[in-house]
Amino acid sequence: MSRVGKQIQDARMRTGVSAKQLAKKLGVSESFINEVESGKKIINEDLIRRVEKTLEISLNEEVFVKVAEPVENLKEIESTKVVNKQMEDAFSHILKKIPVCDINFKEIFDYKYLPIIDKKVEGYNGDKIIYIKVPDDSMRGFRIQRGDRLLVYQNQEFLNNSIVLLEMDGKRCIRQIKRLDSNKILVISHSNDLKTETKDVKSINIIGRCTRLEVEL
Repeated sequence: MSRVGKQIQDARMRTGVSAKQLAKKLGVSESFINEVESGKKIINEDLIRRVEKTLEISLNEEVFVKVAEPVENLKEIESTKVVNKQMEDAFSHILKKIPVCDINFKEIFDYKYLPIIDKKVEGYNGDKIIYIKVPDDSMRGFRIQRGDRLLVYQNQEFLNNSIVLLEMDGKRCIRQIKRLDSNKILVISHSNDLKTETKDVKSINIIGRCTRLEVEL
């Protein structure tokens, strides 16, 4: 459990609010609250402020100091881009602050700001999208190389021929997936050569679908 999640869980329990009740008040799913409290999901500053308002507590001094430190599963690296906080707050209703993380969502390298259109970001729930920095060249044949940024929509839905962030054999990776039948899928990578693996559907965990690739020239 991350320290941020633990602080929120403790505050929620002290005030007698269930995870389901908190989720409803915040407009998110109960599973999202549970994953934030267990450290599986990263919660942004805007949502933390909404938690404070909903539970009528103040977490600023406790939570944000700890988030800035390299703790358990979240280490935030100081961005080279200094954003004026007042400007950030002023545009929070039209711009969504999206973290750029490592493939395991444990480190934040930077933030990107994407426009909010009809309460959506890139057509998705803004709380379910995240950028990841590509860790290797295993998908170079798909023009996805180490250091590039991928926008990931966190959803476990299987979409045939899509490129996804998944977990298999205890590790996270980026792969293309194709369904062979109701029980088997083909997992495809392409570094120097095309490589395919046949996997049982139950042996992999789809974390999210990669929807956009950004390359720095």
